[in-house]
Amino acid sequence: MIAAAFAYNNYRFSKFKFIDFSQYYLYERADIFTPDKMSYKLLFYSSNQNKLKDIIAKGGIELDENQPVLAIDIAQKRGDTGLGLIQLSSDINTILKILSTFNITDLPASVVIERDRASIYKQSSKIDKI
Repeated sequence: MIAAAFAYNNYRFSKFKFIDFSQYYLYERADIFTPDKMSYKLLFYSSNQNKLKDIIAKGGIELDENQPVLAIDIAQKRGDTGLGLIQLSSDINTILKILSTFNITDLPASVVIERDRASIYKQSSKIDKI
C-alpha cells in the first residue's frame, strides 16, 4: 500500500516539468533574461538546419506580445528580437539541461510555459515537434 502511494505521488509530480529562470542564465543580447510575462512559448531550434522564420511559419506559431516566443538556438547564433519574439542564448550546458528537463529529443520543438511562482515556470502544453 505504501509503495503504491509512493509510486502514485511520483507519477503525479512527474507530469509537471518546471524551469526556474533564477537557476539558469539565458542572455537576451548582452543582458540576462528576466521573465515578466505570465506565459511564454519556448522554441528550441538549430539555425544550422532551418531559418527561424521558416520554423515559425511551419509550426503555425503566432508572435504575440502577451505570450512571447522565447527562441533558443542551440547553434548559438544570435538573431534579432522583435515583436513577440525574444531570442535567447546561453552556454551549451545550460541549453542541454533545459532540453533534458523538458525531455526534448528532436528539433525544432516548442512548449508553452506558465508562471507558477516568482521566476518558476511550469510546462502547460505538450511538446510540439515542428
